[in-house]
Amino acid sequence: AGARLQFAPDPATGSRATVGGMIGNNSSGTRSIRYGRTVDHVLACRVALADGSVARFDDAPPPDPDDPAAAAADPERAVAARLVRTVLRIVNANEAEIRARYPRLLRRVSGYNLDAFVDGAGYGPFPGTPRLAPHNLTPLVVGAEGGLGVLLDATVRLVPAAAGSALAVLHFGDDLAALRAVPAINGHGPSAVELLDRRVLREAARNPATRDRAGPLLRGEGAGAGGDPDPAAALIVEFDADGSGAHPNAAAAARARAFVDATVNLPARIAARVVTRPARQADVWETRKLGLGLISNVRGPIKGQAFVEDACVPVGQLADYIGGLQRVCRDRGVTWCHYAHASVGVIHFRPELDLHRPAHVAVMREISEHAYADAVARGGCFAGEHGDGVVRGAYVPRFFGPRLYAAFCEVKAAFDPRHLLNPGRVINAPALDMPGLLRYGPHYRVAEVPTNGGGAAFRHADQGGLVAAAEQCNGVGACLTVGDAAMCPSYAVTRNEKDGVRGRANALRLAVSGQLSEDRLADDGLHEALELCLSCKACQTACPNAVDVAKLKADALQARHDARGVPRGAKLIGRMPDAARFVAGPLAPLAAWMDRRRGYRRLMQRLAGIDARRPLPAMARRPLRPGRFSTPQRDAPRGPVVLFADTYSRYFEPHLAERAAWLLTEAGFAVHLAAGGCCQRPRISQGLLREAATRGGRTVAELDTLNPAGPDEPGTPILVLEPSCASSLKDDLPDLVPDAAAAARVAARVRPADHVLAEAGARLPADLADPLVHTHCHEKAVFPDRPAAVATTAAGVRCCGLAGGFGYVHHDLS
Repeated sequence: AGARLQFAPDPATGSRATVGGMIGNNSSGTRSIRYGRTVDHVLACRVALADGSVARFDDAPPPDPDDPAAAAADPERAVAARLVRTVLRIVNANEAEIRARYPRLLRRVSGYNLDAFVDGAGYGPFPGTPRLAPHNLTPLVVGAEGGLGVLLDATVRLVPAAAGSALAVLHFGDDLAALRAVPAINGHGPSAVELLDRRVLREAARNPATRDRAGPLLRGEGAGAGGDPDPAAALIVEFDADGSGAHPNAAAAARARAFVDATVNLPARIAARVVTRPARQADVWETRKLGLGLISNVRGPIKGQAFVEDACVPVGQLADYIGGLQRVCRDRGVTWCHYAHASVGVIHFRPELDLHRPAHVAVMREISEHAYADAVARGGCFAGEHGDGVVRGAYVPRFFGPRLYAAFCEVKAAFDPRHLLNPGRVINAPALDMPGLLRYGPHYRVAEVPTNGGGAAFRHADQGGLVAAAEQCNGVGACLTVGDAAMCPSYAVTRNEKDGVRGRANALRLAVSGQLSEDRLADDGLHEALELCLSCKACQTACPNAVDVAKLKADALQARHDARGVPRGAKLIGRMPDAARFVAGPLAPLAAWMDRRRGYRRLMQRLAGIDARRPLPAMARRPLRPGRFSTPQRDAPRGPVVLFADTYSRYFEPHLAERAAWLLTEAGFAVHLAAGGCCQRPRISQGLLREAATRGGRTVAELDTLNPAGPDEPGTPILVLEPSCASSLKDDLPDLVPDAAAAARVAARVRPADHVLAEAGARLPADLADPLVHTHCHEKAVFPDRPAAVATTAAGVRCCGLAGGFGYVHHDLS
């Protein structure tokens, strides 16, 4: 009583996975050694068949399928009863083959689960889970990849969640030694044992999505110097505790510490630590869950490919199986990375290939054939987690033999005789390298997309060009996490795939390869997908693959402007700094008076798309004077700083720059105001990239030469008030302007002004002693390391919804 309950399977994608998808896939997850698979936790279900009829599978006695009255009284169970009769006939005819062919592995997600209806076949039900009635075909639906019926609803079993937990993180100097230790580790009764190899650990340490979380995983505590700072592998070993004791967390921690002491002599173990704080444990698990994204976030087309990652072998065979895969890859000059469920013999091994290249496709097939043969020879299964699909489905006839494959075909025919439901999975699956199956294959051709050689578009230097940036998404779907707007605010509102990072990245990839239309980056469908992107840059760091949709959107907008002309709204918002320079001052009252007129706002909405309900920002009657001025150099023990006066603080709220200069002076800085250029954020956001490159180059040149400390001194810090201006100077202009070297020098000097003030110990007035600070999206993306003094955030606030011009044209959504 009072225990917290959970649906036990916990895949790494659990933050956005659906229970229906987990049933179709027979998902397991990190803790399957403790809880088993989805099939062990689904008690009943209803499915729609291909002919539109509905079948209900449960433990209730089925009616006589030949009795018209019974069928009329309960048509769903009558449909089920007819299927039960067919399936049990197939099972009885093949019972001996089922016993002989199904491997006794916890993690087997291949074929159909006919072994669930034969006692003693396969792995059998997970210990402690209930046995279903023989006529309950629910286990057959689970893991069928939607090929037998469309799931309508399901009754699932919940289990008590662990009351406490603790982690032991072991570092090893050899990854195969880590795998050889797993059978002994399993003997200590952990709830999970996960492996991350050196490639994943290194990327976790530098990737913006994980670098602040990875500390407990990366800093081992061992004898002497504390272990190798760059281990070959880490094992995450979790121990849990039930609610029977008064202090479950303490009990779990005691188990973890005892385990560390007992395994001190494991071969190649170089360090260990125990992680007990729930928040730090969550950091470790979040880093592990992002493993797929981490290994894909590498520059260029050679990436870890998922075609042998699901094999499951007996745990005692795991090290030799992985060692064999490593030798096969090494012989072919192929690198690799691997991670995942060591406790149950499932290691996600990913050879790193470029599948744009036919030679690498051929190598993929060779490695796949070796992995299948070796896994089966060791008593394993080629599909141990994610199902057969089109990657492993072609091996089903070979693995189960002709007789069982014929039985599978009979089952499919009983449920879906016309093969309408998810065809080509389990039954009639294509070859792995069948033309047209690969995302990148002989049919894939990308357009020549101009880069910034002439100042036309972003270089995307970090990812090797625009095409590589568009292809960076690997589909892991971390952007689709429900209830978290940290990566994509518009998706959090609409819950529409096309409005998420993955949907937009896929649309961009299809566009550059001409699969949408001949318009490529100017395609209507692409720009419909990009329409609600706020250009907030959150995906640049929150996405483990660093898919930067904001930059890609700007490139696509420039291409569309080239093809269709620049819309009035883009001109108005993008060139706002120019207009502000002429209107601010004597014309400001007139502009404010006009903005209050309803007719003027309607005109703006008709001509430029500015929502009539949105007042335009009021311009200053006394704008900040152009040029530079300095606060006195005397009494400036902290030295000089350059304060970048952006367009807003020059022409809309000049008091911001004045007060910032006063605060900096009071804190001991000599302030030099730079008020002659624009960061080009307005033009970038509207896709006016050629203009932004030219004018941004002037801003960069001015800032590059402005060094009050003197030519022989390190560059004077450039302090920026507006985070989106800071991110443009730091991140966008270096990738856009012709003089990349000068832009890089300027970027190295750029810092948010409030960060510097906080570090200098500047004090707020007494009436602002306990402020709530809402961190700007661009600051989170580009300047994640905030000083503690400004780290407080407004509770529950994820995104303001404005994002520059976005709120002016998307009033309701913003």
